[in-house]
Amino acid sequence: MSSEKIDELQKLYDDPNVDSFLQEICEYYATKEGYADSSYEEEIEPEEIVEPVYILFCLQKREQILDTFSYIGKKYPLLFASIEPIYNKILINMDYQSLQSECEHQLVKSFPGTVSAEIYDKVEALGKSKDLTAAIDSFYLWLQTKK
Repeated sequence: MSSEKIDELQKLYDDPNVDSFLQEICEYYATKEGYADSSYEEEIEPEEIVEPVYILFCLQKREQILDTFSYIGKKYPLLFASIEPIYNKILINMDYQSLQSECEHQLVKSFPGTVSAEIYDKVEALGKSKDLTAAIDSFYLWLQTKK
């Protein structure tokens, strides 16, 4: 990861306009880019699990999240380049229910002990929390019980 991107990440952590949930997303994608040849897979969670979880929780507060992503794009362009694909995926899918269903299906494939309805219900309940970072942690703990 470039020193400029690290500097932006540090500034992002101090920015009161960006909550810890979106800081976590930025860190995940920026850090992932810093690894060569998918070597990150040993150190950070796999994308086929993390991305659908992030998207499902982003959809819970879609408009607010998209606004904050836009703010990040203006203020932290190097970091935004890392998260732009997830931003575009959420922005472009105006019918967010199909995107939600796609993410749920991806998690069902990774955690065969689950069904889409369970995932939906859990995300829906946890997504009402003001602290989406803690909600995601709870969701991951719940997913681990489904292995």
